[in-house]
Amino acid sequence: MADRAERDHGVPIADLTSGLAAATPPRPLEHLNLSHRWREPLAGGKAAWAFPEQSDLAGRDAPASLEGTEHMNRIQVEDSKKVTPAGSAWFAVLLSAAVACSGYGAPYGTQSATIGPKGGELVGAKGSALDGVKLTIPAGALASDTRIEISPSAQEMALPSSVVRSGPQFAIGPAGTRLALPAQVTLPFDEDIATANDRFDDEVDVWVREGGQFAQRKQVEGTPGSVTVDLSSLDLVSAGLNPPVPGDVVRFDLHPNPQFLRCLAQFPGDAQRAPSVEVTVVRGEQNDGLFLRGRNIKPGLAFDLFTVEHTNLAADATVDPAFRGAFGLASYQSDLAASDDGRIRAVIRTILLDEGFSLDPGAGLAPTGTFNVGFWFDDPNAAVDCGFNPLTPTPFNGEHKAGPLAMISTPDASTGLGPLCTHPDTSTTPARCSP
Repeated sequence: MADRAERDHGVPIADLTSGLAAATPPRPLEHLNLSHRWREPLAGGKAAWAFPEQSDLAGRDAPASLEGTEHMNRIQVEDSKKVTPAGSAWFAVLLSAAVACSGYGAPYGTQSATIGPKGGELVGAKGSALDGVKLTIPAGALASDTRIEISPSAQEMALPSSVVRSGPQFAIGPAGTRLALPAQVTLPFDEDIATANDRFDDEVDVWVREGGQFAQRKQVEGTPGSVTVDLSSLDLVSAGLNPPVPGDVVRFDLHPNPQFLRCLAQFPGDAQRAPSVEVTVVRGEQNDGLFLRGRNIKPGLAFDLFTVEHTNLAADATVDPAFRGAFGLASYQSDLAASDDGRIRAVIRTILLDEGFSLDPGAGLAPTGTFNVGFWFDDPNAAVDCGFNPLTPTPFNGEHKAGPLAMISTPDASTGLGPLCTHPDTSTTPARCSP
C-alpha cells in the first residue's frame, strides 16, 4: 500500500505525517468529502468521514466504527471532541493511504448510508452517475436504522407505453420499504426531451414502481432539468412525461412575407432550402404552450414575435389583395434570434387558443381576438436590400422602431380567422371565435 501511495502521489507515506505532531490542534472534523456529501455532524457530537472502497482500520485513536459498502465507506467517530491531534494525524495518513490503495478517481455508481428514525439525506456526487439525485427522508419516516442505497437501475424497466422517459432510471432500496411519512426524491431529466415532446419543465413528473407497476407522482418542486416528488415507498424511479394528446395540439406554418424573403433567407434563391417555420400550440388547463421551430433563416438576424388580429397573407400564402396595411390589435410575445446554423427557437406560455384577446373600454375597444402569429425584423436596416426604408420603421419591437414583417400565419379559407382559433362561430358575419 505504501508503495502504491508513493507511486501515485510521489510522496512517501512517512512524509505525509511529518510536522503533524507539532501542528496547531485542528478543529474537530465535521465533514470530509472526497466523493459524496453527507448531512453531518451526527447526533451526540459524532463526526463522519467518507472515502471510496473498503479498508481495514487499526491503531491507537482509530475511529470507533466503520460502515462499508462496495463503493463507499463511512467512518463514524463516536465523539469528535475526543479525536486528539495525534488521532487527526493518524486519520490523515489513513485517508491518504486509503485513497491511494483504492485507485480512486472515477465516480462511483452507488451511494448508501444508514438512516434511522431521525431522518437523513443522500445527495449524488457531482460528475457521478448519481449527479442531480437527492433523497431526503424526514424524521419519523423510518422506525429503525436502515441501510438506504441509491444506484442507477441495473436492469431498466419499461414505463407505461404512453409515457416518454425523460432521464435515467434509478433504484432506491431496500426495494419495497414503506415509509411512515413521505420522503422526497429529486431526479435529473433532459430538458431537450421535454421540449421535443412539446412540454415544459414543470410538466415532467416521476414514475415510481409500486407492487410491480409504475405509478405517476406529480411534481411538487422543480428547477431546470430537475424534478422533485414525494415518495411513500422505495423502489425504481424515473423522470418522465405524458406527451399531449392529439386533440390538444394545433400545428401550423408561418410563411415569408414575399417582398422580404431574400433578406430573410439563409440561402437566397434556393427553393429547396427556403425559410421554414413550424408552430405547435398545446392547449393547457390554465394556459397554452407555443413551441416555434424554424430553419434556413439568415444567421444573426433578430426578430420580434407577436400575436396579431390580421395577416397580410391569403389562405394560399400569397399576398392578400384586400390587405390595407393594418395588422389590427397586436400583442408582443417574445424575441427571436437566428443561430449560426440558421435555426430559430421560441417557447412561450400564455393564453393563446380561442381566448387570446385584448380590450380597452375607455377607448371604446371591445374584446378583440389575436389569432395570427407573426414576427418582424428587429433591425430596420436588415431589410434595406429588399426595399424597406429604415427611416419609416414599424412599431413591432420594444423600441417601436422595427423593420417589416418577416413571416406570418395564414387564415382559414372559409372563416378568415387565424390558426389560434379552433372553435369558429360561423353564425355571424364575419365569423368570430367562440371561447
